[in-house]
Amino acid sequence: MSIRKTILVDGLPHLVEAHGRDAALAARVDDAPLALALVRDGAAWRVTVDGRTIAATVVRDRDAVWVALGGVVHRCVAGDDTRSGGAASGVRSPRVTAPMPGKVLAVRVEVGQRVAAGDPLVVLEAMKMETIVSAEGAASVKEVSVVAGAAIESGQVLLVLEFT
Repeated sequence: MSIRKTILVDGLPHLVEAHGRDAALAARVDDAPLALALVRDGAAWRVTVDGRTIAATVVRDRDAVWVALGGVVHRCVAGDDTRSGGAASGVRSPRVTAPMPGKVLAVRVEVGQRVAAGDPLVVLEAMKMETIVSAEGAASVKEVSVVAGAAIESGQVLLVLEFT
């Protein structure tokens, strides 16, 4: 296997290159070399990076992959993803939805505010892990549908954007 792809992690681009077979990979992330070993058991993963093993939970949700490491959840999207809904495809949903059930910790925007790609919009908590929902592109906030402290369901509309 060999890949070279730009991955947006919480809205920030990282060039990822990986080569290897089975669970052992030689990788470079933003030109930093890494030796990786991956073991998967359902949504749970054991990732060994340069000899240090950590547990991770990985969940795919449409065009995003959510990765929980050490109590922090990261949203990862392929930067050159051309599938419908992909960040770089030009086809973006104006409706920002909850990736999982949980609670709204903070709403970081208000109606009329302009945001850029990667700007934090809403902070969610699920299973004692924080998730930052970020803007996929430059936009104006048209509607905010939740408030801090609200319980939310997976797929619930959090806010509506108008892309510029």
